[in-house]
Amino acid sequence: MDAFRQLGLSDPVLESISEMGFEEPTPVQVQTIPWLLQGRDVVAQALTGTGKTAAFGIPLVERVQIARRMPQAVVLAPTRELAVQVAEQLSGLGRHRGLLLVPIYGGQPIERQLRALRHGVHAVVATPGRLMDHMRRGTIDLSTVGMLVLDEADVMLDMGFLEDVEYVMSHLPAERTTALFSATMPAPILQLARQYMRQPEIIRLSRPQALTVPETNQVHYLVPSHRKFDALCRVLDAKRPERALVFCATKRMVDEVVERLQGRGYLAEGLHGDMSQPVREKVLRSFRAGRTEALVATDVAARGLDITDVSHVVNFDIPPDPEYYVHRIGRTGRLGRRGEAITFVSPREMRELKVIERTTGARIRREEVPTVTEVEEREAQILEERLVDMLTTGKWGPYRAMIEGLLDDHDPVDVAAAALALAAAHPTRTTPRTTRPRRAA
Repeated sequence: MDAFRQLGLSDPVLESISEMGFEEPTPVQVQTIPWLLQGRDVVAQALTGTGKTAAFGIPLVERVQIARRMPQAVVLAPTRELAVQVAEQLSGLGRHRGLLLVPIYGGQPIERQLRALRHGVHAVVATPGRLMDHMRRGTIDLSTVGMLVLDEADVMLDMGFLEDVEYVMSHLPAERTTALFSATMPAPILQLARQYMRQPEIIRLSRPQALTVPETNQVHYLVPSHRKFDALCRVLDAKRPERALVFCATKRMVDEVVERLQGRGYLAEGLHGDMSQPVREKVLRSFRAGRTEALVATDVAARGLDITDVSHVVNFDIPPDPEYYVHRIGRTGRLGRRGEAITFVSPREMRELKVIERTTGARIRREEVPTVTEVEEREAQILEERLVDMLTTGKWGPYRAMIEGLLDDHDPVDVAAAALALAAAHPTRTTPRTTRPRRAA
């Protein structure tokens, strides 16, 4: 948390950031937060998934005067899905300051929004059309707004919201701080900045310094958030990686995934910033030695790790930045070896995936989550490989007399099949764990 503390944030906000699992600020946060805290206008060319919500959300929460229960900040978003997402994150950031906010968007009963406005709020997250509706009805007073954020401004323009955005901006107090976030900078965006902003600071995110390597097979699975853990189990069972590196967005998620994996019998360990150096070194030694099949980590914890022979990288949570994606999957497919990078993407995150593809030049093919049948087929294949290895080594000699005795009463194929069934039932690495946890040896 030291890097966040150096930005001059208050203890309540630092506490919220820690609870949300953030370990260090992303580049756009480092560059944006200080200017907005000072009340300077900002234009940030920021891609979706770069941590831009916290980049404007943290200053917004810090600047609000909690004692004044009236709208002091407005965030405009192009879609109700994004408005809800932003509102949820702002609520988390402002939890310990007592921030009150209301999301305002179409498709929700307007009475709920009116009730929240009557009780008093500090901030409003809205789609342009529904906010204009409240303004014309006289059900919202924006005369006390001191901060305006335009999130995904280029998308709002593509959706035909330019006139709505201009209407809102023209009816807000002139003395305010304005932050504009956009993945691209078309002429109408620049015109908005010139007309409604005061000498804004221009911020552009860095581009990835290295492209993805062709030795790494890159795929994504379309998985609802609540099904990601089951998908991870299917991947581990079907792919049988010798060493898999699983990336999560927060320390809390790392702990949760590790606990659930261990509960199903997987050899999993976690790695994040709250761990002491001796514990980190122990975890890494186990992973390098092959005693851990899945190492679950945050980006910060995995930075600078020297780990070879990682066969699979799994993005349990989509990377927060295209550059992070490059660094993550660079852990596999090294030194000419083949590797596979799998990214779990929920339907609402498809745009972030497209941004990663466009920025990195990678082609991330869609594939389906392995089925139970595929897991069973992989199980049978592994068992067959073990059988061939055993036949090659000759270590089966002591059992030959037993088998010969059984052949007097049983068909040889039946005996062999029964032996394989017995081997498959033993608590070894070949036991599928998507449905049956491994028993202790």
